[in-house]
Amino acid sequence: MIKPLTSLRFFFAFFVFLSHLSYLKEDKNYKGIFESVFSEGFLGVSFFFILSGFILALNYRDKFINKKITLKKFYIARLARIYPLHFITMLVSIFALGSGFKNLLYNVLLIQSYIPDSKVFFSYNAPSWSISDEMFFYALFPALIIIVYKLSNFLKITILAAFISLILFLNFILVDEKEAHYWLYISPFIRIFDFLLGILLFDLLLYLKNKKPELKQSSLNFLEIGGIITLIVFLIFHEKIAINYRFSIYYWLPMCMIILGASSSFIFKETTTWTSKVLSWKGLVYLGEISFGFYLIHYLVLTYTHKLNGLIGIHLKNFPFTVEMFFITLITSIFAFECIEKPLNNKIKNLFS
Repeated sequence: MIKPLTSLRFFFAFFVFLSHLSYLKEDKNYKGIFESVFSEGFLGVSFFFILSGFILALNYRDKFINKKITLKKFYIARLARIYPLHFITMLVSIFALGSGFKNLLYNVLLIQSYIPDSKVFFSYNAPSWSISDEMFFYALFPALIIIVYKLSNFLKITILAAFISLILFLNFILVDEKEAHYWLYISPFIRIFDFLLGILLFDLLLYLKNKKPELKQSSLNFLEIGGIITLIVFLIFHEKIAINYRFSIYYWLPMCMIILGASSSFIFKETTTWTSKVLSWKGLVYLGEISFGFYLIHYLVLTYTHKLNGLIGIHLKNFPFTVEMFFITLITSIFAFECIEKPLNNKIKNLFS
């Protein structure tokens, strides 16, 4: 485990949480910060897709190359990691967000993101569309990691340039915002490029590790702090950039810089930058561990809390309401991690092994 990367997962899951607080636009005191910062919270999904490719490459690259793991074991491990909580949150969503048996079946099979219709890919627990994408990535990962391993550095750069060109072309031809939203942000067939970027990013990290004697701590400090600064700058100027680009490649640069910078412990024996040391604190790492639950649960908490708000005579709104929902999500995520994710993960692995 690279502790700083684990901690970062929570911050980006929190960013997604902020993006769903659209009711803040109704209050002039919060409208500005929602439109200028919170509304861009969808960038958290890009971070997760890139990080997913990066972490899977870190954990499984050598195992697949040296044939120390079977496809069965890999797929069981991935399914055990994400499916139990997805299935339970889907069942909980039926009461408030249910939208028909066909959509339920799509969600059970985790193929809802394959359908270019928001009534389908956002059906039931809406954030699970990204889990549908992840399952697609997992299916292709064993082949992708071997292909990347066998390619020369020149071909890797060529492939990276090719899919950046493809996405730029799609940005140019997709003039309808709904179509652009699906194909550039939702579709697993396009978002696979984020995942592949993560795999290539790990490949770059291996190259940097081999150059360790020449690599200075100041370089990692630049990547880590520079990535955060770059992300802030990109957020400041995001309104000048078309939404199509923000759905796709706009935030790639700061994400890659942050991930590489936070991976210093992979290159050196211990974390060397001050930001990585902070992100390695036990409490932040634990928040990162529960971040998957936080991400999947937060939308349900927002939905049900809205419906129940004022039921017992207390009607919260705006910031106090947001704080309430945050802590409900946090507590529920801890429960889900300890009582659902960890035990069911182990049981599924043991059952199918």
